[in-house]
Amino acid sequence: MSGDERFEPELRSVLRDLASEPAPEHLVSRVASIPFNSPAVAPWRSLMRVATGLATAAVLVLVVGVVIIMRPGNGPAITGVPGVPGASLSPSQPAIASPTSTPSAAPSVAASAAPTPAASSPAGGPVPAGLQVFSVTFASPDLGWALGTTPCTAAPCTSIVRTADGGLTWVGIPAPVTPIIPAGIGAQAQAGSGVSGLRFADPQDGWAFGPDLWATHDGGSSWRQLTIPGAASATVVALEASGGAVQAVLFDQNVVRIASSPVGSDSWQLSSVSVPIGAGPVPAAQLVLAGTDGWLLEVDRTVVGGARLSGGTWAAWTPPCLNLAGPAVLAASSPTELVVACDVGQWSTPQGEHVYASHDGGATFAQSGTRVPISGAGGIASAGANSTFLTGTTAQGSAIVRSSDGGQTWQTALETGKASITYLGFTSPTQGVVLTIAPSGPGASTGGSLLMTRDGGHTWRQVMFAGQ
Repeated sequence: MSGDERFEPELRSVLRDLASEPAPEHLVSRVASIPFNSPAVAPWRSLMRVATGLATAAVLVLVVGVVIIMRPGNGPAITGVPGVPGASLSPSQPAIASPTSTPSAAPSVAASAAPTPAASSPAGGPVPAGLQVFSVTFASPDLGWALGTTPCTAAPCTSIVRTADGGLTWVGIPAPVTPIIPAGIGAQAQAGSGVSGLRFADPQDGWAFGPDLWATHDGGSSWRQLTIPGAASATVVALEASGGAVQAVLFDQNVVRIASSPVGSDSWQLSSVSVPIGAGPVPAAQLVLAGTDGWLLEVDRTVVGGARLSGGTWAAWTPPCLNLAGPAVLAASSPTELVVACDVGQWSTPQGEHVYASHDGGATFAQSGTRVPISGAGGIASAGANSTFLTGTTAQGSAIVRSSDGGQTWQTALETGKASITYLGFTSPTQGVVLTIAPSGPGASTGGSLLMTRDGGHTWRQVMFAGQ
């Protein structure tokens, strides 16, 4: 008997041995929905029927002729998390298309070696009803988390949800027992205690921050509040993880400081480099990482100063737009490719938003293209060396504009009207996320909505969580 002839009986036997409990219904449905008339799947049709028919904890998934056995965790559902089961981005949910482009077809789904929740991570329970999201983080195109708040009877009502399939479905996991501060990072995060942001480096290591700092090293099963040695009174205003290390930006009295730690431990060390906080009323620090390199940009009405990370060490850095009398936002698509948008002359002679690019890791910048058709750039993302997205306002309200030719031309990618865009980021050149907050009355806001794109920003779909 040949190897191929032995393969199917052996695989059938393995699948039956693993049939100890029901498989997740969404995986069984996916297997059952794979077309059987495709020539590419012809050699595996009988095995697909076996997997679908068994409906066990071992599920056979066929992707371009590769057989993968997926075995979900058997841990108990999380207790004490209110809500109803399931949150999903339904395929029938209307897409929000770019007003100036034809929506493209959804990209094909390919096999991925992306990280999945580790065995020690919480199995996940129902998504709390009425979840409003204020921060989102992805460790890979598949694995992501969102931090938000939900209606509850006993505060704090902070919640975290996790996805392992790129935002299609979500589960609730434990969150730090601390309030959410929806105002986000920056000067407003210095008042009170709580968190406003969430970042994960991998399936195990994550941080909730702004102004306080909490860490988990077991995928969110437990959280511990931290104090950085030598900066007990400082507030954390920005945090990112990349290249095996986590970097935190601190407001410590009148200076901006930086602390670093390996992602798998809480061994924080303060850098000797600091940046002035500025004399304006609204200081804000931006932290951008790419691999083991990074950049800190401090803005307080205008660009105040910066620092650069190279080889694991922070050093003083002269940032772009320093003498252009306006604020700036910075993004990087690689250790060498950076892009910055400057509101030139905002506090002198206004000249609008202009984009500058660097191809040498921030050593030099040159203007790209002409004035950007948007006002008050609040966020920037780079999905590639020539792909730039900017958030701001137009005559129609809040919007995102994009350029795919290095800033030579711009198109509207998304319009959100009265809903403010609070965050924009790309996990890959095709997959991106947007967070919005909609006004709910004089001086108040609500919303906390998450939108995602899987076609490079041409179309966006709102993630509909349980109870929405």
